[in-house]
Amino acid sequence: MTEQKNIFLDKDLRCGGFYELAIQVCPSIDNNPIKLYTDFIWTLNNVSGPFDEDFNSIQTDIENFQHRGLIRLDNFVIPFTTYNVRETEPIDIGFNWFDICFYTAAIEYVFGSEYQTWTENPKVPKELTDFFTKTLKDLYKIFPFELAMLDFEVSGQYYIDDLSKPLTNNWSISTFYLGQKSYGLIATENRKFIKRIEEL
Repeated sequence: MTEQKNIFLDKDLRCGGFYELAIQVCPSIDNNPIKLYTDFIWTLNNVSGPFDEDFNSIQTDIENFQHRGLIRLDNFVIPFTTYNVRETEPIDIGFNWFDICFYTAAIEYVFGSEYQTWTENPKVPKELTDFFTKTLKDLYKIFPFELAMLDFEVSGQYYIDDLSKPLTNNWSISTFYLGQKSYGLIATENRKFIKRIEEL
């Protein structure tokens, strides 16, 4: 546990940006799905936390913008963060977002320097991709979200409504995930970026 504590407390690993799963969950007026998602993530058998800045255990609270902890993926333990962002101005058209994030410095430290995440063709550990794929499927079963995106620094970059018309500036390698019920809303030109939950 001492080694895990040291990894968690190492501020040099909390830099470089995020590789993240960003989820447009539901309208801001409904907070229950965020509680369901938060409870699910922080009760996984391979997750420790959430912790405060000094590595003391704390309770989850959806009023907290951020929760931080550790996750074991195969033989690797890596710090991670969840964010719940509630768009409240105006609340009647805003959305709740739920993000699961890994710092790029931590990825390179834990998985190896070959995972250079800020190159033109970034390499991502399979363990993270597998975790995100399973997790987004599990979260969709708990509450069917509007849209999920997987990429570096992708949170808030797109909404599902943005995909209803051709994307003119999709320079990134973002992958979008949604359910079959929303697939018909997506512009034909954008469907090459889409993965349907039911097909994963």
